[in-house]
Amino acid sequence: MKKLLNILGSLLLSITIISCSNEIKDTNVKQEKTENTLVENRAIIEILKQKTTITGKAESFETTLDPSNEAMSINTIILLADAVDCINETKLCEELTNFIGAEKLVFNSSEEYSTIEKESPEYRLMQKGNIEINGNPYIGILYYNAKEDDGGYWFHGKLVFKLPEVKSLKGESVILELKGRK
Repeated sequence: MKKLLNILGSLLLSITIISCSNEIKDTNVKQEKTENTLVENRAIIEILKQKTTITGKAESFETTLDPSNEAMSINTIILLADAVDCINETKLCEELTNFIGAEKLVFNSSEEYSTIEKESPEYRLMQKGNIEINGNPYIGILYYNAKEDDGGYWFHGKLVFKLPEVKSLKGESVILELKGRK
């Protein structure tokens, strides 16, 4: 009987130690996720503080409305190159204008929006997608507000993307401030 109690006691102690070590591992995983979220949130704030490079008004755009909260995902935005204005230094503006040429810029996204209103008082939504310039796709992130009102749909936002071919950017992102109404 004494041996049976010793075996059961050892078994209970082993199970307790194993379960405690699993709880410690789970806690560490949760902390890592929180730290990554904080880094991502700070990155959004820093990006949105950067100076706008170019501005534009959408010729057209397509959306998907979320009826539960009146927010919308933006599926496509089309900007004509001649509707884009550079508001930066002359050399950078010349290089960007030459790179874009007379073509249109097309932003496409098949993703649903994410809310970022805690990180940005100006923009509530974020959506990843591609912007196509001269037939070449570039990864971009659109930070925006969009709504349906009496006059139709509207949006205002910043599209952030890299153009490594434009040397005057010196590795910095292009920040395209844009708006549209239909």
